[in-house]
Amino acid sequence: MALGSWREAPRDAAHGGAAGQDESYLVSVSDLMVGLLFLFIIILMAFALNFRSAEDAAEATLEELVVERDAIADERDLIELDRAELALDRDRLLAERDRLAGITGRLMARDTERAELLMRIKAALSARGLEVEVDLESSILRLPESLLFASNEAELSPTGEVAIVALAEVMAELLPCYVGLAAGGPCPGGPLDVLEAVLIEGHTDDRPIRGGPFADNWALSAARARNTFLAISRAAPRLEALENASGAALLGLSGYAERRPVIDAPTEAARRVNRRIDLRFLARGPNAQALAELLASLEAALDEP
Repeated sequence: MALGSWREAPRDAAHGGAAGQDESYLVSVSDLMVGLLFLFIIILMAFALNFRSAEDAAEATLEELVVERDAIADERDLIELDRAELALDRDRLLAERDRLAGITGRLMARDTERAELLMRIKAALSARGLEVEVDLESSILRLPESLLFASNEAELSPTGEVAIVALAEVMAELLPCYVGLAAGGPCPGGPLDVLEAVLIEGHTDDRPIRGGPFADNWALSAARARNTFLAISRAAPRLEALENASGAALLGLSGYAERRPVIDAPTEAARRVNRRIDLRFLARGPNAQALAELLASLEAALDEP
């Protein structure tokens, strides 16, 4: 029994050593697992903290984007409002431009119609054997002194009387078409509101008068203009009664002495041209009230910020 016991002892010792080794291995593995678990927990916590930080940053960025979006929306609304106001201003300015263009176009049309009248008078007089000069730039029909008066006289000569009668008859036929009165008749495009006035102007040369019934060139030029006016009125009484669209008399007269020469030169040829009767055809301007309203609206548009 003692021997058997002695023999069994080594086996028990060996068995006890193996068990200890297994136990030590399990402890090591357990410690490793605990360590790994702890490390995992730390990593998880770090991830959670980073995720939270990222989430906070994302929320802050989102809030900034929302604010920026709202600001952009407000800016867009302001731009749309400005655009609408600009569109209204543009439409108003376009309307004013059209009104101004209409006035300008009417003035240009009146210039054309006035030139047409002068050429019609010249052609009608030429058909009667009376040649006159027309200055379209100044809208003047010109009658030389030699056709109407003797030197330093204001009474019409016999040839002057004949010329003025022909002129009066042609004017009586044509002028009503250009003050908007003639319905039908010789008006090719219907009556036109063109003329403001027709001034009969007396002009002399630059030499002073010495003796005779006239004190100076002023008196001579005015007397010639007056006598021409009276002769026209006698030959065609309806001309004296003609009125423009404002109700004012169409015919008028003035004397300029030597102050408006055609040729400003101290020569006999120039003086001969300067002694004359001019009929100046003045076109009607635009309505004063319409012009004032247009000017006021344009100034208001320019003064707006």
